Amino acid sequence: MITLGVSTLVAIATPTQAADFLRFSIGNRDVSIPVDVLETYIENPPDHSENHKLDNVANLLSPKIQTQLRDILARRYQFSDAEIRHLLSSPMVADFLIQMGDIIETEPGANGADAIRNAMVSASSLPDGFTLIDMMREFPSPSIYMNLNEALQALTNVAILIESTNDIIADIKRLASSQGQTAGNIDFSQWRDLRKPGNFPSSKYTYRVSDSIRDRQFNFDLYLPETTDSNIPTLIISHGLASDRSRFEYLARHLASYGFAVAVPQHTGSDFQQFQDLLIGKVSDMFNPREFIDRPLDISQVLDYLESLNRGDLSDRLNLDNVGVLGHSLGGYTALVLGGAPLNFAQLKIDCNQDNFSVNPSLFLQCRALELPQTDTNLRDERVNAILLINPLNSSILGEASINQIQIPVMMVASGLDILAPAVLEQIPAFNWLTNSHRYLVFKEKDSHFFDMNQYTAEAIPNLGGLTRPATEISRGYMKSLSVAFFQTHITNNPEYEQYLQAAYAIHISDAAYPIHLILPTPDQKLGVK
Repeated sequence: MITLGVSTLVAIATPTQAADFLRFSIGNRDVSIPVDVLETYIENPPDHSENHKLDNVANLLSPKIQTQLRDILARRYQFSDAEIRHLLSSPMVADFLIQMGDIIETEPGANGADAIRNAMVSASSLPDGFTLIDMMREFPSPSIYMNLNEALQALTNVAILIESTNDIIADIKRLASSQGQTAGNIDFSQWRDLRKPGNFPSSKYTYRVSDSIRDRQFNFDLYLPETTDSNIPTLIISHGLASDRSRFEYLARHLASYGFAVAVPQHTGSDFQQFQDLLIGKVSDMFNPREFIDRPLDISQVLDYLESLNRGDLSDRLNLDNVGVLGHSLGGYTALVLGGAPLNFAQLKIDCNQDNFSVNPSLFLQCRALELPQTDTNLRDERVNAILLINPLNSSILGEASINQIQIPVMMVASGLDILAPAVLEQIPAFNWLTNSHRYLVFKEKDSHFFDMNQYTAEAIPNLGGLTRPATEISRGYMKSLSVAFFQTHITNNPEYEQYLQAAYAIHISDAAYPIHLILPTPDQKLGVK
């Protein structure tokens, strides 16, 4: 994977010429399609008499894919000129453009990353936003050359990913059904619905942590159940990249209603504020690689802070010797590290130097860890004794050699429509690598990566509608119930909740439109990934 330095992203001039044709070769034939013809393709299939070249190409695609392609070409994006410039200056985005530039070229063999960047900046000045057709017209070259070999390889990789995902879903459904039948006739309708709040109201307190050694300050919220118990179990929630602690208030309050004290820190440097600062040019990156180290240290410092509160205002009411951590996306990585998985630079060097087209966008983030000093980095916190991971990224930055060192209970949550950290490339292999006796796989068939999205975020970042799913509230209900069951079982050691951690319960709460499956590992059986 090629890394592009920020220093190369200088001010971009408006192109003096624009592309009129999309060109590529099929066998010994050179095909040239006018950009204007592509625009007519958005609303109607190509005309057989006038647009026969486009017709010949389009017929290589299924009707369903042609419909999706027209939708993609017609989708309108609205970013300001400044926002686009700042966003494209992020090293992760620049790396992605380099990969796309191997497919979209200014001339045969010439990477088109700079031209794509110029076209996006120029198109962003259009008053009503821009489409991909608008970008093509702003492409600073008379023609856009499509490297068909690279494009076909990319499409092949995507097809393999889709096929593998479908195969995994089928395997999980069969295994979940089998495990559900062996549970017997349990009438879960007579059991407590863990999606509903528990018995305790909670109070919210906000504290600020200052670390002079790391030159880092951050806030965390503590949700404290209103109970007279003197040994309150404690959980930490770690948000993902470009997220923030407020998005998990609903889950923190739900867990607090079942008697947990829940702390939710703000990971400055990889939160939503960092992303907003990038768009206005206040910072040059949405993520500092140091976050791979700082995030786990944030959690440990929150626990240290809570210990000091325990010695003072909280009068030893919190149990801080047996803590659970829930993490989403990059927060899932954070939880894995705290649970005993050290950074794996050897695996990163292998995976980040591959030249083939990657269908795993999370690698662009994971590979940034190679910018860190490559020393033994083990950030295990012995106070952490159970972890729940929602769409974690882990395949290369941790890998099998690190993940199989985890010996505490783990619940791994994956989504069938996750395009940022695809399940078959991230969570399914990680589940297979786990060797501890208490491990659970939760699979949400029709949910995406954006578990933590809320209305404010969707409005603040344009065009997120296609990335979020209508399953959000249903998915949150799943996570409310399963997180209560998991942490009640493995943090409070309450045996009555263990019966919820089985395939039959997931079948009971599963919504037919957005199915969920829960499986436990079986002896000598691993989920196959092509």
